[in-house]
Amino acid sequence: MKNILWDIIMIAIGVVLILFPGATMDIAIKVIGVILLVAGATGIVMGIRGQGLYMAYTMTGAVVSVVAGIVCLVSPNLIKSILPLIMGVVILATGVFNITNSFNAKKAGASRWFVSLILAVITVILGIVILLNLNGTADLLVTIIGIVFVYNGVSTLIMRIVNKV
Repeated sequence: MKNILWDIIMIAIGVVLILFPGATMDIAIKVIGVILLVAGATGIVMGIRGQGLYMAYTMTGAVVSVVAGIVCLVSPNLIKSILPLIMGVVILATGVFNITNSFNAKKAGASRWFVSLILAVITVILGIVILLNLNGTADLLVTIIGIVFVYNGVSTLIMRIVNKV
């Protein structure tokens, strides 16, 4: 049930990305920036209270978090340029993972394992398409990523139903 919920969340996120690409990305980057700043500030306080090696690790991570938060808030276009790369890698990795699951379903005797394989291969192709089009506009890529999220959520949901995984 938890996995099906994740598929539905993936579909919902995809729909939001399709309908509101620019606003979604701007809001997400700002929220992430604030979260990173708060986490970094908390880490700095913990680092000051810590001792020795713990203090060094905590302070280093906290400073990186604060810098990343500032970049998100001050230079969101930099983040917009990196996001398609990250999403392309995630979609590609999901497709590869699903290919492995398809062959595992075949070994387990699932009669329609090839449906999962076809869907997984399409997912890999979509991940590659995103990675090969990183220079496109961020909003267009967010819309494409939204479409891929919807597709990925639906295809994974179908795979779970067909293979009863």
